[in-house]
Amino acid sequence: MPRASVKAAPQKRAKPKAKARATKPKAARKSPPPGPSTNKSTATREKIIRAAVDAFATYGFDGASTRQIAAMAGENQGLITYHFSSKENLWKAAVDSVFNTMKQELLDRAQVLLDADVRTRLRLWIIFMARYAARRPEQMRLMVQEGKSDSPRMQWLVDTHIRGPFELVAPTIRAAIEEGIIPEAPVLHYFYIIVGACSLIFSSGPEVRALTGDDPFDEKTIEAHAEAVANLVLR
Repeated sequence: MPRASVKAAPQKRAKPKAKARATKPKAARKSPPPGPSTNKSTATREKIIRAAVDAFATYGFDGASTRQIAAMAGENQGLITYHFSSKENLWKAAVDSVFNTMKQELLDRAQVLLDADVRTRLRLWIIFMARYAARRPEQMRLMVQEGKSDSPRMQWLVDTHIRGPFELVAPTIRAAIEEGIIPEAPVLHYFYIIVGACSLIFSSGPEVRALTGDDPFDEKTIEAHAEAVANLVLR
């Protein structure tokens, strides 16, 4: 018998591979500009800090409550937790707001006064301290409130905000003693004499008004007080 012929199965042609499409790198997303909600949040935080400064300076850390501070700021108490997490963080933010500006201004003046003679340098330090105390009388009140107790907050205040200014001004006081411009005494005493003399009239403003009827925050009074303290220390 003749053999049946077997036809080969037709081979399927391979489909050409699709060319890979070139992908454009995605552009980085730009952060949206601060909107009304961001600005409002910042303003709310600042209002709470200002109220906290007044409360802590007047009543101390233990005497001031977050409920009271929220009421003074005209905000919801929950916003204090939202912005600061805790009462202690709020206290630190309040203290920072008072002292950071002073420290920066002291550093700026230190650069300007590098070539000044010792007497001029000390006089200008004293005048600066008096003027700043008039601008921020709550600074001394905060120092007095925390300085009364030996607490971790007091140590934080010293290490973060007081030691730096002391170490910045102390060499000028020491040089004034060595040159005979001011009498021999430990630098520490002069530091607190100057700080106290510059600040008390402003931190006790209501008392001054009751005693004399004068406004200690009048511009002429501020300048007269600064000069009086400088003249007293420098004889």
